[in-house]
Amino acid sequence: MPTVFYKSFMELDGTNMVSILSFDNKSMKQLLDDSNNQYFDKEFPIFYKNKITKSNHKQKYFYRSAIGSALRNNQVRAVTYILDYMGKY
Repeated sequence: MPTVFYKSFMELDGTNMVSILSFDNKSMKQLLDDSNNQYFDKEFPIFYKNKITKSNHKQKYFYRSAIGSALRNNQVRAVTYILDYMGKY
């Protein structure tokens, strides 16, 4: 799995693929799998609140985390993968 999925801060307006794909169980399982642990670094966390532009007001923002997105989309397995990852790292 390429590093771009984990360390793409500037290209994705301060977010990463884990945050973007948190609505999908299969993606979260693949991205947070132990086989990818060489990409995980305590100094650079992959879970944090992301600044998202409101669709009706381009000057206003809201903040959402990957776990918030997974919960909002009723993805219980994705939340489980996130919590397991947080427990390990």
